[in-house]
Amino acid sequence: MAMEKQEKISLELLQKSKKGEEYWVDLNVQPIINNTDELSGFMLVQFDITDKKKNQEQLSQLNNNLEVKVKERTKKLIESEKKLKLSLLKEKELGELKTSFVSTASHQFRTPLTVIQSNTELIELMTNNDEKQESKKYRKPAARIKKQIAKMTELMDEVLVLGKLTSGNVHYNPIPLDLLVLRTELSKEFNGIQKDGRVLEVKFIGDSYPLHADPKLLMHSLSNIISNAFKYSVGRKNPDLTILFKPNKIVFRVRDYGIGIPEEQRVHLFQPFFRADNVIDIKGHGLRA
Repeated sequence: MAMEKQEKISLELLQKSKKGEEYWVDLNVQPIINNTDELSGFMLVQFDITDKKKNQEQLSQLNNNLEVKVKERTKKLIESEKKLKLSLLKEKELGELKTSFVSTASHQFRTPLTVIQSNTELIELMTNNDEKQESKKYRKPAARIKKQIAKMTELMDEVLVLGKLTSGNVHYNPIPLDLLVLRTELSKEFNGIQKDGRVLEVKFIGDSYPLHADPKLLMHSLSNIISNAFKYSVGRKNPDLTILFKPNKIVFRVRDYGIGIPEEQRVHLFQPFFRADNVIDIKGHGLRA
């Protein structure tokens, strides 16, 4: 058709050499027109484009491979996303189940504890009113029962707080706090009850100003840390609480002179129920900070 219209044509042809090797050429055919506008012949020009064709084939192959990899990667990402969503859903369900269990267990324990407590007080009342020498033998068991009830109640309180923390159900209600009042409350809680006679030493550094915070959460956090400070430093120097007032923040620092936490185990410090190897002989459950 191009020949009939006396038009230039260009073709890419795959050819073979005498040695049987394939190669590509770009063949250009140019019609030659004489003075009377008649076709008198053709001029043929060809170029070796083997390298160009190889590069095109390699590029095409790379694009195909890339497209396949993109599809495979996309498929894996979609599968991973599905697995992640399923995992998050299971984790959420597990968290809700754990929260429900902790809350239910804590409240269920309180009922028998209340009954035990009331009966223990009744035993004490009866023994106090009994002038006979035999009444003394009831006082020691009653005291043991009350002590264990107090420990169990404390444990349930800690479990309940832990459940709220892990489920994100802790409500933060900040109000302006006078830290002088906080110091008085901490002193009342810890001073005068230590078997070795120690007290909590509290000091202020800087110009004091009110702190905007949740009093219950702050008191709970400080009480946990200070309780441990006393617990793991029996017979040593008084633990101290330093409250440092800075222009844009207040720093609370609790220091004790006890056994400390091994450096290699400090990464587990905030894991529930974790206890370091050097506290085996000291009673505890690992729920406190």
